[in-house]
Amino acid sequence: MKRAICLILTCLLLCGCGAKDTTFNRTLFCMDTMMDFRIWGSDSTNAANKMADMLEAMEEDWSASSDTSLLAALNDGTADLTQEQAELIAQVEALSVRTGGAFDPRLYAVTELWGFPTDDFHVPTQEEIDAALLERRWDLGAALKGYAGERCVQIMERYDVERALLDLGGNIQTYGSKPDGSPWNIGIRSPFDSGTIGTLSITGTMSIVTSGDYQRYFELDGQRYYHILDPKTGRPADSGLSSVTVVCEDGLTADALSTALFVMGLEEGTRFYQESDDFEAVFILTTGEVYATEGLTLTGCEFQVISHEN
Repeated sequence: MKRAICLILTCLLLCGCGAKDTTFNRTLFCMDTMMDFRIWGSDSTNAANKMADMLEAMEEDWSASSDTSLLAALNDGTADLTQEQAELIAQVEALSVRTGGAFDPRLYAVTELWGFPTDDFHVPTQEEIDAALLERRWDLGAALKGYAGERCVQIMERYDVERALLDLGGNIQTYGSKPDGSPWNIGIRSPFDSGTIGTLSITGTMSIVTSGDYQRYFELDGQRYYHILDPKTGRPADSGLSSVTVVCEDGLTADALSTALFVMGLEEGTRFYQESDDFEAVFILTTGEVYATEGLTLTGCEFQVISHEN
């Protein structure tokens, strides 16, 4: 699983909630990262408990590092999937096809070779990489937290929850709107320091996911190696980007596309955006330049606008 060493997004929450709001806060450790819930509504406690149970069950099923997980059985060809589980795998495969393989959910052997799951870091030889690329072992780490956000929304819809802000280890899931009708304010983490590089205004129920070269990496002989691997080379993606943030109604899509766009780079990612109609994105280059697609409201930084038109 993809481990979040530091929060991808910092929530700049300016809610202005009145005393009549019933607010429930909960923090838990799941999927190898800290998660924080902030939920408003008379049934917020029950909803939070249900979401926590769901997340823990999902982690048990889809752990790439466990020999007894459902994912291990999938890699062994012995998995008996429920309809919901089979649909998840089908959606993940469709996103891989859609991105031309830039998002590849079957790179676990390569990720493991580099040592990212265990912190036993290793710079492999090309021969080792070539062999690992042929193994095609499943790993949903670049998609699972986005899917978890979707499932959380489905749970909250069944309870008396008015609004919520969930931080699923850096994946931000909003639900509903703030009491005064104003947007949620979500800060995009700077790849270069501990601050934010700008603030997104988000309306309604959305998933906001960032992939960045600062999230998980190791250094050896002055070279930094980060966990976002190019499926074509088996090496850290050399795309000229430091981070990509994707905003989308669908959490699974947002999570997968944040990885894919990072691998693609700005030019190919721009073309991909112009051919799509279901997401917006912010690209931060290694040089510090910021590009944002035209459907976003981004403040606090200078940026160039990416239009849907060529």
